[in-house]
Amino acid sequence: ISETINVTANIDNLAFELIKRLKSQQDKNRKGNADEKNFLKRRVICGAHETLKFAQSGRVKLIFYAKNMDENNLRAASNFHSLQIVCPLAGIPMIEVLTRKELSRIMNKFPYVAVVGVIDFSGFERETEDIVKNWKIHDSCKLFHIDQSSLLP
Repeated sequence: ISETINVTANIDNLAFELIKRLKSQQDKNRKGNADEKNFLKRRVICGAHETLKFAQSGRVKLIFYAKNMDENNLRAASNFHSLQIVCPLAGIPMIEVLTRKELSRIMNKFPYVAVVGVIDFSGFERETEDIVKNWKIHDSCKLFHIDQSSLLP
């Protein structure tokens, strides 16, 4: 049990650092060149609806979602359930990390953010690899791919 807690804490810490660094890199790029089309330089997106759009188009590489997802918000829950269908088929890791409040603070958004999608993690490949490797040995990966037994080790 303690090993599972350590892996979960490790995933949370790694995800926190990765999202924070990607967000600061994105903000730095956007402030640098006001003339360029800034939406092309996006690295992270937030919200279930936005992430679903990018996942369906194949642009999202990694998805983080909060441990305390709000199932009462029907629109967000519907988009989240659609993400749960799209992601395994597209091979996009969907990793449960942090809380809605923590994700919101990292993304500097209010009200709370429950889903964060990573579009571009260039420069942070090793950190992303570590998160996905830890996620694959965690129970949430097995629960995520329960319908697709061919993907399990």
